[in-house]
Amino acid sequence: MSKTPPESLPRPAQIFIATISTVGISLGAYCLFSLFREGIPRVEFLIFATLTLLSGRFTLKIPSVEAHFSPSEMFVFASVLLFGPEAGAITLAADSVLIAWQRNLTRVQTLFNFGNLALSIWLSGQLFFLIVGGKPLFPDRAPSSALILPLLVLAGTYFLVNSGLTATVIALAKKRSPRAVWMEHFLWLGPGYAAGACVALLLVVALQLVHFSALTLLPPLLLIFYLTMRSSFGRVEDAKGHVAALNRLYLSTVETLATAIDAKDEVTHGHIRRVQVAALALARELGISDPPTLQAIEAAALLHDTGKIAVPEHILNKPGKLTPAEFEKMKLHAPIGAEILSAIEFPYPVVPIVRHHHENWDGTGYPDRIAGDAIPIGARILSVVDCFDALTSDRPYRRRMSNADALAILQERRGKMYDPNIVDTFVRAYERIMPDTESIAHPVSRTLGAARAPRIEPSDVASASPVEAATSEVLAVASLARAISGDATLADVGALTWMMLRQVVPCTSMGIFLYDESADAVTLQYADGIHAASIRGARRTLGSGVAGWSAANRRFVLNGDPTIDLGPSILSFAPPLRSSLTIPLVHDNALIAVVSLYASTPDAYTDDHARLLTLLAPSLATSIASLGRARTRMATGEPRRAASGELRLVKVKS
Repeated sequence: MSKTPPESLPRPAQIFIATISTVGISLGAYCLFSLFREGIPRVEFLIFATLTLLSGRFTLKIPSVEAHFSPSEMFVFASVLLFGPEAGAITLAADSVLIAWQRNLTRVQTLFNFGNLALSIWLSGQLFFLIVGGKPLFPDRAPSSALILPLLVLAGTYFLVNSGLTATVIALAKKRSPRAVWMEHFLWLGPGYAAGACVALLLVVALQLVHFSALTLLPPLLLIFYLTMRSSFGRVEDAKGHVAALNRLYLSTVETLATAIDAKDEVTHGHIRRVQVAALALARELGISDPPTLQAIEAAALLHDTGKIAVPEHILNKPGKLTPAEFEKMKLHAPIGAEILSAIEFPYPVVPIVRHHHENWDGTGYPDRIAGDAIPIGARILSVVDCFDALTSDRPYRRRMSNADALAILQERRGKMYDPNIVDTFVRAYERIMPDTESIAHPVSRTLGAARAPRIEPSDVASASPVEAATSEVLAVASLARAISGDATLADVGALTWMMLRQVVPCTSMGIFLYDESADAVTLQYADGIHAASIRGARRTLGSGVAGWSAANRRFVLNGDPTIDLGPSILSFAPPLRSSLTIPLVHDNALIAVVSLYASTPDAYTDDHARLLTLLAPSLATSIASLGRARTRMATGEPRRAASGELRLVKVKS
């Protein structure tokens, strides 16, 4: 038995222990009374009892479980054959008390072991003499051939009752199946009990044919048996320790690689670690204690989005809702992930969970449209946790929901998308099982997060301008003068754009990301408005973030999340930047730049604002493109030629 305090044991385990203890104490009293009433050869009985107690000190711990095996059973079996079931019960009961004293067991453990051993040997002894149809063999003799089968029944019954009661109490304490515990830890011990019964029979025959002096032959046999078993158990324990170490290494490797894959999705990175911790906790809340199932859930939670490596980044990181066609491509990540992982020989069922974590309880999910209990339990758990974490996390197209709103959505989908029992359990326990993001941050996530963080540095172009300290009105006039003379810079184009847009579009700040073809990235080279100095220098690779996605897809993004491009610190600014309108600037079918407007309120922009900026985009793209041609002309000495599409001041009505 485990040394778990009795008050912390589940109620069924406490009741079971109390029952076996009570029956064992009552049986011990009955057996003691019977021995004194019937009368037995006390000297011979005491010799066997002493041998039992001495051999009981040579115990062996069964690997990976709080149970022990002792070679003393051969003497107990012999005592039952020679002196009856009551003698065997008293001997084993006394041995259990001595073991409790030696190992400093608790009172509850002592009483359970006392009852277990006394009951097991007494029942098996009664069955033996029922089959034989006689009485104890001492001092009489019986044909040894007639005892073989009944003796095997004796050993088998004792083994099944003793190991069964022990496995049951362990299973109740650990909330596992008694059969699973018995099959895992006790099944293979059966041959040892059969061997002990055979030795007991040889011992009885030797004593009947020779004398009690034949007992001197036993110590060498006992020593060989003990050393052999200890060596075997030691190898098993070492092998289990090696497997456990490899499993930890295996899982940590999987976790590291999965976190790196997760980091590709800049919208949801950190998601899999939260889901892993919560899914395991929810599985235990549901009473799942089977190690292979728990290990499968642990690994699958890390790997459930592996298939996203086959999803284009512009879809994966899209700062807005997916189109039907894009969603069809996104749905492929479940079967693709399962296909990738099927090449790995997992020792537990990871692949089915990954494949089916988007199936719905009513059969409307994907990829296979299976329903109800046909969906693996791990996939059903994962889908609930996955949904809650997604709803309570920020997305580019919406702010995070409150826990109450997210729970309301789960309950609305209960019985349709999600297993009702799992939803009910999650609602009761979510405060305990959902982890704190910072406490579970993986080193890989922190490293990649630091590498991806926007570099906010003063722009060389902007810092070189002597008019940066001037008011916006003076800057706009100076910019207009340089534009007319043909000497405009990016700062001039930006100042004129800001002067126009801030009058008709709600914006706190503005940024112009120039496209660098060699780096395949856009960098915020010009900023204006509040916080301009703090946001300059932000950089996004093509396809990543709001600006990078807009550049890669040449589409505007309405009410994106500025933190994706500028970092989470902007939420602490006064005022914070909470929404953005981003438009790509394309000239002669070539990407030139991306312009983003930032507002201090969520969802500040409408479709009308997007149309207005879209109308301005071609002229703005032409003006910025002409800046590059101007630099080329200055280097080659080519005379300037007016560009037909250069930026001009226009009056825009709101």
